[in-house]
Amino acid sequence: MSFRRLAASFGIEFKHTFRRPLFFFLAVILILSAWGLSSGKMSISSGDSSVGGTKAWITSEFAQTQMMTFIILLYYAFFIAKAAGLMLLRDHETQVDVLLHSTPLTPREYVWGRFLAVTGGFVVLMLFQVAVNAFFNHVVPNPSAQDIRGPFLLRSYLVPVLTIGLPFLVFFTGLSMVLGERTRNALMVFVLPVATLLVCGFFLWTWSPSWLDLRVNKLFQVIDPAGYRWLNETLLKVDRGVDYYNKHAVPYDALFWLNRAWLLILGIAGVLLTERE
Repeated sequence: MSFRRLAASFGIEFKHTFRRPLFFFLAVILILSAWGLSSGKMSISSGDSSVGGTKAWITSEFAQTQMMTFIILLYYAFFIAKAAGLMLLRDHETQVDVLLHSTPLTPREYVWGRFLAVTGGFVVLMLFQVAVNAFFNHVVPNPSAQDIRGPFLLRSYLVPVLTIGLPFLVFFTGLSMVLGERTRNALMVFVLPVATLLVCGFFLWTWSPSWLDLRVNKLFQVIDPAGYRWLNETLLKVDRGVDYYNKHAVPYDALFWLNRAWLLILGIAGVLLTERE
């Protein structure tokens, strides 16, 4: 694999990522969401948003992690699927892939360059999300929201991106790429985020009857791509007190890392399958 050719493939798609109208549309959504959440007029929650009868800080690592588990599916999934799933279809329709066959660029360099470009573009967007969240939560004055604002800790904003956002990004980018290349059908690409959201929202996140076997519950925690079920079943269902949620870091365990590991493995596997097409 030539690094120069890989970089060329990466550079073309990376620049194109920042010219997509939907990319800017997602950035606007993130800004509006950050403003709404910081004011207390908007909430993203499942069930009761209070902890022990008192509202927790929206600036805590727990709150930012819970928010990320929702946003990654509600906001990012559709845009990732469109960018990654339709990327190779676009090159096929414009016959760019035919032109590439006449160059020294190999399928591996082409696919991995595109994958890294889309992933890199959304990493930039996630860092932008960190910046706007911190800005509205700690810089913009809002006396009515003082009771839900805590001190600024960069860790509270960055850790959820690293633990929740990046593994999902790798997983969904790889999955969207192989689905788009295998089916050559744009409709199937758009079905993927919708189906994932429906399965998570109406089953994995909410279905937890008292009689459910603990082993099955843990299995559901492992397969939930957003990570919300693990967070809810392990740390949020048992009230540990508002002080704990406000001031402590999220204690990730082996079950959580197993969940993140399979996302990364499947995402990379999706890219490897795509380059074989």
